[in-house]
Amino acid sequence: MLVAGFLSVLVYRRRSRVTNLTASTGAKLGALTGVLGFGVVAAILAALAAVRSGEQIRGFVLKLLQDYAARSSDPRVLQVMEMFKTPEGFTLLVILSLIMTLIAFLIFSSVGGAIGAALLYRKDRK
Repeated sequence: MLVAGFLSVLVYRRRSRVTNLTASTGAKLGALTGVLGFGVVAAILAALAAVRSGEQIRGFVLKLLQDYAARSSDPRVLQVMEMFKTPEGFTLLVILSLIMTLIAFLIFSSVGGAIGAALLYRKDRK
């Protein structure tokens, strides 16, 4: 996503011929790229969920969580694991995962856009 944010600034600069793109504008372009990237990932995951049965996906995720919980000796981890086994807990897990993924996409893309704008910044020379 860092590279995607950087590339969005690069493409924007080439298409619009803007020479003084600030880091904050680059971060905004990167954030837009992050939202679009998250939308693509969410659409792909939704298509995969439509193709596979919900129980297969739920079973796979629960197996991964159980493997992680088996390696932990903390009783709170086991308690949280039991909560995620319920349908409501699993729904909460999916929602929290999507929110965290969106936040990560936004942060990394914004940073990439800001870096891209800062590196590519050129003052008008007369």
